[in-house]
Amino acid sequence: MNDVIVWFQENPVILSIVCCVAGYLIGSLSFARIIYHIVTRGRKIEPFAEPVPHSDEVFESDLVSATVVSKKLGARFGCLTSVCDMLKVVLPALAVKIIFPGQPYYLLLALFGVIGHIYPIYYKFTGGRGESSIIGILLLINWFGLLIVNAASLLLGFITGSVLVVRWGGYVLMVFWLWYYFNDIRYAGFMVLINIFFWLSMRKDLARFYELKKKKGIEFTEEDVSEFIMMGKSLGRTLDRFSLYALCKKMKKRNSQPKDR
Repeated sequence: MNDVIVWFQENPVILSIVCCVAGYLIGSLSFARIIYHIVTRGRKIEPFAEPVPHSDEVFESDLVSATVVSKKLGARFGCLTSVCDMLKVVLPALAVKIIFPGQPYYLLLALFGVIGHIYPIYYKFTGGRGESSIIGILLLINWFGLLIVNAASLLLGFITGSVLVVRWGGYVLMVFWLWYYFNDIRYAGFMVLINIFFWLSMRKDLARFYELKKKKGIEFTEEDVSEFIMMGKSLGRTLDRFSLYALCKKMKKRNSQPKDR
């Protein structure tokens, strides 16, 4: 076994290729489909389609993820799916990190694990958005950094009045944190690529969110968004009332009203 490890260490290009291929093939396992298939006794998971609050619109998406499992089978199975999606990337990456400690080869395995989750080869390249896998690997890389950037994204969310900033802003901030903490461009580059693939996978959903927010006759508040993406009503309701954006909007509206003489 030691001879194999030494051989890989002496052939870093081959080791890198093996990490990429293994990560992608493992990441392509869709636990959302597997768990849904087991629980429903063979039924194929249905596409995501949810009615938009206060309207006749329907929000449709091609994502197949823990979120879909939660909405269709309940939070218990959704959490199980999320944990499995974390572990499928974290455990192989941890093994590579322990076996080959000199260089961050585990980042390659993790990156391609996330890519596999988003574009799984076993399911015609239709997968989830990679959130569980991303969170899992970031916990492995720098767990307290993840807490810091999430706290920062919460603050930014209260400034901008956006639930989406609260939920996903930390991924962008993590680029700068990893660069600062490790002082290694490879970690920052890893997070840049993670962001690219994540936001590419989210582009249709984000465009739909934006369309609904701007569409006349639809009151799609942050409270609705928060409940829709399973973050609870309380966060969105608080942002609607007390975020800096909401307060400025109320002040502007108040000032625009004609004053009584």
